[in-house]
Amino acid sequence: MPESTYVIGHQQPDTDTICSALAYAGLKQAQGTDAIAARAGELNPETQFVLERWNVESPTLLEDADGEQLILVDHNEYSQTVSGARDAEVVEVVDHHRIGDVKTSGPIFFRTEPVGSTATILTELYDEADEEIDSQTAGLLLSGLLSDTVVLRSPTTTERDRVVADRLADIAGVDYEEYGKELLQRKSQLGEKSPREMVVGDFKEFEFGSELVGIGQVETVEPDVVLEQREEVLAAMDDVTAEREYTVFLLLVTDLLEEDSTALVAGDGVDTVEAGLDATFSDREAFLPGVMSRKKQVVPPLEDAFN
Repeated sequence: MPESTYVIGHQQPDTDTICSALAYAGLKQAQGTDAIAARAGELNPETQFVLERWNVESPTLLEDADGEQLILVDHNEYSQTVSGARDAEVVEVVDHHRIGDVKTSGPIFFRTEPVGSTATILTELYDEADEEIDSQTAGLLLSGLLSDTVVLRSPTTTERDRVVADRLADIAGVDYEEYGKELLQRKSQLGEKSPREMVVGDFKEFEFGSELVGIGQVETVEPDVVLEQREEVLAAMDDVTAEREYTVFLLLVTDLLEEDSTALVAGDGVDTVEAGLDATFSDREAFLPGVMSRKKQVVPPLEDAFN
């Protein structure tokens, strides 16, 4: 049996997945488990800002989980797990997405709820364990919550998220609207990223029946930075689609200020995507008014369409 348990989120980690790994590892340690916060990829600029802001070290990079003991946070699908996860022992799952395909040999603690962030659930797990949330942990959890709900503007946001955000902001000693604006600015930083880096920066892979589908998202206050490189971005999408043998690859370029998305598409399943999203693609592009959430507004209808 492994001596330690890795608490780890999905590949292409975002702020909620990293902060959840850190916060839940802290809770497990307080409960006597030798838990190690881990990550399955490099940090994005927003998450780097958060860790510096709250003076927290980055989780350990786990490149291969074969033979390890894992607690999965913010995901529960093998297509999104760290390499080697199929040959690891998953002992817990805490998530806020659809139920995926992770299987275990025995019963485990499996907590998944329809809220805006994994951080919201973890705050409640701290309460249930009667463990105090210090200002540093509150800052991490608040960061994950605000990032995943786009400062409580995403359609995934629930009243529970709002209540938890108020409480965590009070513990952390910040105004969540002002702090949230800082996060949005960092989230938007595309810097010198190549088209391919933009395409796979926030990226998830799904199995819809027998079809393999990639869905990426760029959340920004400056969507033109991406769309002005449209041809290069589409070429990068074509490359990824061919390399990973996707039926279709959809990229959402989400305008955080206007609260809508422009979708770009690659692959052979465009007709199915159009049917699922009730959208028409012209020259591989479609405008999706009011669409901000991959989890709530894109994945479910596409899953239905492909199945």
